[in-house]
Amino acid sequence: MKRAAGAALVALATLLPTGCGSASPGLPGCGATERLGLIAQSVPSAGYLPCITALPVGWHSSGLLVESGRTQAELTSDRAAGHPVRVRLSAGCDPGPATALPPRSPGGRSYLLLSSIAPRYSGMLFDVFPGGCVTYRFDFARDRHIALMAELQSAVGLLARRQLRLELRRELGIELGP
Repeated sequence: MKRAAGAALVALATLLPTGCGSASPGLPGCGATERLGLIAQSVPSAGYLPCITALPVGWHSSGLLVESGRTQAELTSDRAAGHPVRVRLSAGCDPGPATALPPRSPGGRSYLLLSSIAPRYSGMLFDVFPGGCVTYRFDFARDRHIALMAELQSAVGLLARRQLRLELRRELGIELGP
């Protein structure tokens, strides 16, 4: 039964429009239950899934790659040309010596690890939660970094897996495993 539901989810997702206003498919919006279902299948242990809450003006999402064990996408801003933010969902990560930030998900932890502050502001942002981790690799010009970091953090949200499970059941009659 679960295998059939998964096959139905894959079939549905291939018919969906790309959304997000970009020419190629990107990270789905937080209401795109079918596409988020595919991401959930890529990392079955993940308690949360990254999704677009709202892309600020000048931002685009592209390059969505969903594979067993991980999902990747890119976000680009017209004010950081040539330096996309790489977003990756995996089953785990090690933030190492990163600095703790206020958590972006209930029961989760968020961290910032800077590799450079001048002449460019670059590094990684981590959202760590039960069964998963989302990493954001960024590289911004120093003079624009504060606004770009704030926009990045507001653009990408974390949808609880249990919420997606309920929505898939209600909307499509599909059961999302684990």
